[in-house]
Order: sequence, then structure tokens, then C-alpha cells
Amino acid sequence: MPRASKYKLTTTKLTELESHFSYLISSLNKPGDIKLFFDEFLTSEEKLMLTKRLVLIMMLKRDYPDYVCQGALHISYETVRNYKIYLNHKSQAFDKTIDRLISRQKTRELFEKIDKVLKPLELALKSGTNMKARAKFASGDWT
Repeated sequence: MPRASKYKLTTTKLTELESHFSYLISSLNKPGDIKLFFDEFLTSEEKLMLTKRLVLIMMLKRDYPDYVCQGALHISYETVRNYKIYLNHKSQAFDKTIDRLISRQKTRELFEKIDKVLKPLELALKSGTNMKARAKFASGDWT
């Protein structure tokens, strides 16, 4: 992602620009308009980074293990660790917004697919110390 300019804006100017940007985003109310705007406004790397960030935040709020987040999103341990810390300092409004997104039907379906793929892995990892998990894993019953 391109870095921000080294030339700093005044606090007043930055606040004004943020206000204009917030207005622009809030004025986009149709999914097609939103997609078109962000497809043209963001680079592919920026879209990927923002998408991974959002999914990581949702995965962490759903208590997915660090190694699962790392593997699923192809990110480093440090990234996961930093976002865990980052989430501890977010407002209740931010949490409610993420929770609302997680509770969406399409998002729930996405996490059901992730859970289904991860179940055999979870059983395999537990099978070293848990006899019931070992029996389930050996039988192919991954439910």
C-alpha cells in the first residue's frame, strides 16, 4: 500500500478532509455504487489489505485460534498479535458494528464453511492427547 505523504497536514485541514471523506462514504447507499467507487478508488493491494483486516477482526472476535487466522489469511503471527492488542482498545460502537456484520446471514454462512473445513484439523490436533478426538478422527466422523 502506498505510504502517506511525509508532508503533514494541520489538524484543522485533516479534520476537514476526514469530514468530506465521511460524507462521501455515507452518501453511498447502493451496493453497486459502493463497489464501483471502491473498485476505482482503491488499488487491488489496498482492497486486499482492508478485506484481510476486516476478516481478521471478525475471526478474532469469534475466538479463532491465532494459527487458524494466520493460515486462512496468509498473515504473520505478529499481525495477529498486533490486531488482538488493537481490538482491546476499540469503542463499544466499533464492537457493535463488527458484531452486526458477524450476525449477517452471509457472514454466518462464511464462518460455517470455515468451521467445516477446520473441524478435521482441530480433531487431528486434539487427537494427540484426547482419546475421544482420536477415535472420531480415525473413524472419519468430523462433526
